[in-house]
Amino acid sequence: MPYAITNTGWRAIGEGWELAQGETYIEDLPEWLLMVTEGQRIEASARMTLNYLMYEADKVIQPLQDDYDVGDITDDNLSRWKAWKGYRSALGKTPERAGWLLAPDWPAIPAI
Repeated sequence: MPYAITNTGWRAIGEGWELAQGETYIEDLPEWLLMVTEGQRIEASARMTLNYLMYEADKVIQPLQDDYDVGDITDDNLSRWKAWKGYRSALGKTPERAGWLLAPDWPAIPAI
């Protein structure tokens, strides 16, 4: 099967199909391109997990934040709010830590 490739991706093409600007025609996908696309898949997966965890943290934090903002937060919820805000902060720093992408060092979800 023929392919049209770029430096970052590929698509299968049929006989007589035109190449887009920047594409090259080849018969077999090179190993380097397969490695590039696998890296892209791994990064997309890690980012999806990060986005999901941030979304879940935001769902817990927002009502507590509202109570804090209007001065109607209990001592227990203040502790909970601080723990979840710390968790979300640590999540945001995950891409900066060693192991990002292949083995992310996800922070522990607050127990409270």
